[in-house]
Formats: sequence, structure tokens, C-alpha cells
Amino acid sequence: MKKDSFLHDRHFQLLYLALLTSHKVKPLSRWEKPIGYKEKHLLKKFDLAVEPVTRYCENGEKIEEVIFSKSSRYLAAYTRHFDHKPLMITHAQRKVEGFLFGYPSCCVKNFIQNGYTHNKYIDKEQKLLFHWICPDCRISSSLFPLYESIFNECHELFRSEYSTNVQSPFAKVFKKALPYAAALTFSLGTLSQLHADLHWVPVPGDDDNDYLTNSEELITGVFPSGETHTIAQNNKAIIDSLPRGVSTNFCYVIEHPAYGFHNCPICGEAHNMGYVSVHNPMHELEIDIPYMALHFMEHGSFSYIIGDDTTRIDIPLLNKTIAPLDTLHHALATPNDPDNDGLNNTAELYFDMEIDNPYTHNIGINDGHEIAQALIENISILPVIPSGTTPPIDSIYIEAQLVWGVEDCTICGRTQNMGTATIHNPLQGTSMSFPFMGLHYISHGRFVYDGTANQGEIDPIELCVLLEMDLAAIEELPEIAQKHGYHVMNFPNPFNTTTTISFETTRHLRQLADTPWQANYHELSRISIYNIEGQLVREFLPVSPSPDHQVSVFWDGTDVHGNAVPSGIYLLKAEIENSEKVCKKIVLIR
Repeated sequence: MKKDSFLHDRHFQLLYLALLTSHKVKPLSRWEKPIGYKEKHLLKKFDLAVEPVTRYCENGEKIEEVIFSKSSRYLAAYTRHFDHKPLMITHAQRKVEGFLFGYPSCCVKNFIQNGYTHNKYIDKEQKLLFHWICPDCRISSSLFPLYESIFNECHELFRSEYSTNVQSPFAKVFKKALPYAAALTFSLGTLSQLHADLHWVPVPGDDDNDYLTNSEELITGVFPSGETHTIAQNNKAIIDSLPRGVSTNFCYVIEHPAYGFHNCPICGEAHNMGYVSVHNPMHELEIDIPYMALHFMEHGSFSYIIGDDTTRIDIPLLNKTIAPLDTLHHALATPNDPDNDGLNNTAELYFDMEIDNPYTHNIGINDGHEIAQALIENISILPVIPSGTTPPIDSIYIEAQLVWGVEDCTICGRTQNMGTATIHNPLQGTSMSFPFMGLHYISHGRFVYDGTANQGEIDPIELCVLLEMDLAAIEELPEIAQKHGYHVMNFPNPFNTTTTISFETTRHLRQLADTPWQANYHELSRISIYNIEGQLVREFLPVSPSPDHQVSVFWDGTDVHGNAVPSGIYLLKAEIENSEKVCKKIVLIR
């Protein structure tokens, strides 16, 4: 094993930080996860004082950290500035962190202003340091010999004392390196390892070896790198918390025990051969999960083994079934959203939702979550094309652009790469880019997003058009057609040159079969097109119907004066005499 591969081990990282701090190369160090007794004992062996620190996400959820130093003065300074404070920090506080962690002031300033700028030390000396080196740094190069000597000391200590001791927490095998270190601990560019439980089962199609496929990462909100163990364990905890017994307005679980037991092939524990069924009565969804699968979920795996068979839980179905319980990210407010359902008023109109009712369809999740869920399901089946490879020319795809560095969600604290996902639609010639943090929030029901580095809002209308999805009033159209005798459609939609608007009359024209068509046509049907502001753009009076009662017109994207109208969303309204109007949204992309 290469020596620097030990940097991928989070226990090695803790030992490395302890040695750097013990040698006073770093005045103070921070570990962003709670630590146990053995880890505290390790730190105290190096004469380091240890202090817990509590931070708060925007929604009030606690994030526990640990700081350690040879000097109580540094611990007191950090506690004074950050204990029981929000996770979001100001530039002034970032400077304080940089000082306490012992980073060159030029690197701290450059990171605050420019983020992760390229330097000549990437993949070399950079990985030994816990700050991101600025391009013109004159200080970091002098630190390399000191860091390297301590790294070598750590490597020998780790290998000789810990890696052969099976009782030590440092003896565990790690499977996958993920971005770990803090927003502004400047352990940026280092990697940590997930503690691999033997219950974790390899997954076909898992290109990055994190026990989730790209599709599952997108559905669960951890794309491009997942933490399967925490997601599986959280879902298991949710299932355990659900009421046992039928409910009409809340998710519930029904137990189905069987006579007999299976033994876990990993640890030997016996579990009932039966299963539980998780129900979502509002959305009429349910999923069956064997007791053995729950056992593997508790250990952090969505795959489970019964006898000689390896099976995997349907993660998208499970995610959708328990969606009413996924409301943590709803704490982040959406601008221009008076009913607080995650959709602004324009989006409410586009998706045919009620502006003053957050639960238009009464399926257990609010309107924004419903639309976000439909979009992320569509996104999750798109192929992910690595940057720099040849993309498809006839299908929508995702391009993932990773960068050096990570950020944390200010709501749940989950760590994401700071890079961007770009969804391309080559047939439209359009694309849309947003941070991975944005995908994290969509998977949890919101289009606004807030990370420690990236904040913003994704336009659900633009995303819907890009994905060529029609989410407006899908369930209502058949009912309207049956009631009023016609169904309006246009193809293609979106369009960029010409679209055909048509509908078939099944009742009114037959009732008026004895009436001369030409004489009464202007009273029988009318098609109007309005812009998003409600202004009339174009109006059509069809000349004649076809023998099978089809009425069709062609719109070339011009207004009543023959001028080309801009790209955007337009409202198509069709009406027949003595009938209610039927509306449909139409999208023009130039």
C-alpha cells in the first residue's frame, strides 16, 4: 500500500491531526464528528486538551464538533467565537478560524475571496496540508518538510501500533474515500474513509464504489458521492418510529411475522423469516421489507442476504413512500411563496397548483415536494457522463463537474462536493447548471438551496421544460375530455419553429351535425394563445374540421402582427360554444 493512501483513512487523519497539534504545528485542530472514549484517550495520550463544541443549522438542528489543543487559551478562543453559534460564518470568523488553525494568512484571504484556486501542489504536497494553498504562497513551501516528517512519524506509528491490533478502532478496513473535512477547517482536499461494515454488499453499477448507484445517489440527495450507511440507518430509524396499525392520514407499518428464522450470514444473528409492510395511505403506496433487510439497514446496507440470495431494497419506492416524513429541508423559505409549500406563485400557476393551498392534491406532501419528487425521479434515470467524454447526441444526460473542496448543507449538515451538475438536452440545444447542493435539496422537496458555499434557487419551470416533462394537470385531462367532449394537445412541446395544436370533438359537433359547419364554425370553436402575463398573443378560428372531427391549427411562434414572440411559457386556451374552456401550457424555445 502506498504511504499516502493512509490519508484516506479517517482514523489515520485523526492521529495525524493529533500529532500536528501535539507538535504545535497547528495551534488547534477541529474534528467535525463526535468521538468516542478510545479516540478521546488517544488525544489525551498526546497531552491534548479536548472540548466539545455545538453548532446549529439554520433549522435549529445541533451539529456536534470536537476541538483539541495543547493550549487552553486557543480552546477558549474558539469556544468564545463558535460554540452554540450558527454553522454559517462570516468572513471575519473565517479569518479567526484560519488564525486558530495555524494557516498562512495569504491562503486564508485567497480562499475567502476565490475559493479553491488552482495551485502547482495539487496531488503532491497539497494533500499533506489542511489548508488550501494560494497560487502565490511564499509560506506553505517552508511547511512541507515539517508536515512530511510528522506524516512519516504518523505512518510508522499507525502501521506498527494500530493496524495490527484488531481491538483498535484504527484496525478497521475502509472502502471508499469521500470528501469529509470541514467547511473552513481547511482540511480541504483531504479525504476520509467510510467505516466499512461487513454487512455492506457491493452493488452492480456502483461506479464510484460508495454502495449506491448514480440513480440512488440522486434520489437520496447525495450525488455525486453517497454515504449509504447513514441513509440506510436513517430510513431504518424512520420505519421503527412509525405506528403499527392502519391509519388513513399518516404513514404506518403492518408487521407480518412468520414461523421460522433466518441467520445473518455475516454476524449470525437470527431474524424472523417474515416482513413488514410500510404504507403511505395518502399516496396509496406501500413497500414490503423483510426483517433481515431491516437488520442489514441497521448496519448501513440497502442490500441484504438471505441464504444464497442477495436482494436490494427498492430505494426510490421506499424514499417516495416515507416522503411525508422528509420535511427537515422545508424549513428553508422560498421567495414569493405565500402558502409556504416550496413553489413560488409563478410555478404554482404553471403546475396548476392552488396558490393559497399548500396541499393541492392532498397526497401527504406539499406542492413543492410533489413537483420536486417528480423531477428528481426523472433526473435519477438520466445517464451520468463523465466530464471530457463524448456525450450522447439524441438523449438528455447529466455532466458532473467535481471540484477540489466540499461544503455542508446548513439544514442537515450533510457534506457535498462543491462542484456542479449540468443537465444537457441536445435535441433542444439547451442545458442547465446548478451546484450539487441544489440536487441535494430537490431530493428533499425544495428548489431553494443553502450550503456553506453555494446558495440559490433552481427554477422548477425551466427544469421541467429542459426535461421535457408535462406535470400540469395530468390527472385532470381525461376527466375534462370525458365531461366536455374534447381533449386539446400540441406537438411538439416544447417547440422552436412550429407546433401543431389540435383537439377532437366527440359530442358538440355530432349534436350539431345538421347545422352547416361553415355558417356556425366561428361560434363552435376558438383557440387563443396568451403569454405568462395574460396578454393575448394570437387567436385562431379554424377553417374546417376533418371528417373525423379533428380540429387543427399550426402556430409558428408569431403574434397577431406576424412578429416573432420570445422564448417562454404560453397559455393555450381552447373553447367550444356552450362548453367550459380547456387550457394547456405550451413552451417556445428559440
